[in-house]
Amino acid sequence: MTMMGDATQSKARLMSDKAYETLREAIVSCELAPGTWIKASELSESLGLGRTPTMQALQRLEAAGFARPVKRKGWQVTPMTLQSVQDILEAFELTAPSLVVLIIRNATDEQIATFAELVTTTAPGGHPVPELDPDLMKSAPIRYLVQICGNPVMTEMALPLATHVERVLRFGLLHDNFLDRAHVRWRNAFFEALAARDEKRAREAVLKVIHVGASELYRILQAAESIRSVPLHVERAS
Repeated sequence: MTMMGDATQSKARLMSDKAYETLREAIVSCELAPGTWIKASELSESLGLGRTPTMQALQRLEAAGFARPVKRKGWQVTPMTLQSVQDILEAFELTAPSLVVLIIRNATDEQIATFAELVTTTAPGGHPVPELDPDLMKSAPIRYLVQICGNPVMTEMALPLATHVERVLRFGLLHDNFLDRAHVRWRNAFFEALAARDEKRAREAVLKVIHVGASELYRILQAAESIRSVPLHVERAS
């Protein structure tokens, strides 16, 4: 292959990556809400990209579980269902304790403090719902937690799950806030255990945070008009 051909392929890959990352972050922050319809042609124009990188980005979003093609309708941001939320949180519950141990062993004090700051800024807790800065809504505390674990294999495995967890949290926080005081209490206990490098306390606290947080999310999402308890049957695009 010629040098010009290599450069062309590299440029196309960069454009596809840009489109994918832009769309993924819009979906995770719920700027593109669950169930939103997307037309590839309009998306291509708004991103200033050609059809090929746009379609590649959409296909990658489908593979990651964030979008799906629907025959004669285009593309849809994957709707959020109570079952899908339960599946995501159950998977995170299994992953989190091992992740916490790695963080205690490998992360720096500064990284742990940054994580705590990210969480308390983006999900402060209490009532009424605070006005959240749109830029803060795009921050990624759960993904940051995964990235500071110091184990590249765990990071690669857990990062996609962390991205789905953040989408669920963002969607919930856009509708209401966590009212159960136990969530804030266990969250603070988790921060303290991380800072003290106490693996046993940290594992216990993170599971409590997930359990209480899951109950709060189910309460919020059951009241949300845009969530469905049963997924729609969708005819896939050919």
